[in-house]
Amino acid sequence: MNLPEELQQQLHYPPLQTIDANTGLPQDENNFDALGQSAIVTFLAGLYKAVQTKQSAITVEKSAAPSELIAAIFDGNNDVANTIAAYAHKPTDIAKAKLYEVAEGFISYFNAKSENTVIENISTENTSLQKLVGTQRNDILKYVPGGLKIGDLLNDDTLEDDTNKMQGPISTLMHKIENAFSTPDEKENT
Repeated sequence: MNLPEELQQQLHYPPLQTIDANTGLPQDENNFDALGQSAIVTFLAGLYKAVQTKQSAITVEKSAAPSELIAAIFDGNNDVANTIAAYAHKPTDIAKAKLYEVAEGFISYFNAKSENTVIENISTENTSLQKLVGTQRNDILKYVPGGLKIGDLLNDDTLEDDTNKMQGPISTLMHKIENAFSTPDEKENT
């Protein structure tokens, strides 16, 4: 499963462009939807970071409306739409509308993937949202444009680290090992 691509298809946006780890630019600039792609990856990177602990994942899962979901993920950070707008060279209100559209699309996608209600899905180990998003970090990173500066927005330097975006047989193996040893509740246990 590649959550960014599935969300892109759910929203009927143009295909996401892989970002070159060396240049930070999309591989096919002519078909690059800067606004749609930056809204998707910003939303998913924020979501990934927000659900690292079970308690925060439960809070996010209980968010039924796009505005609640965005507030839960970004903890009231108002710079999210501004960051997307600046990168895509669009007005902030258009970027904000696109971010809300992505959140609404994700809610529909998540509800379709969930077999039970949110509360029933909460297990003793991980929430259904943690299970869905927990292994998606590398799939999200390969679509994050360098100029978006999402690491600054989310206070996470690893999102700007090009070594995390590298692809290839060795890098893929290392990312799989990294995913196998990292669990969403790891921060709670340390």
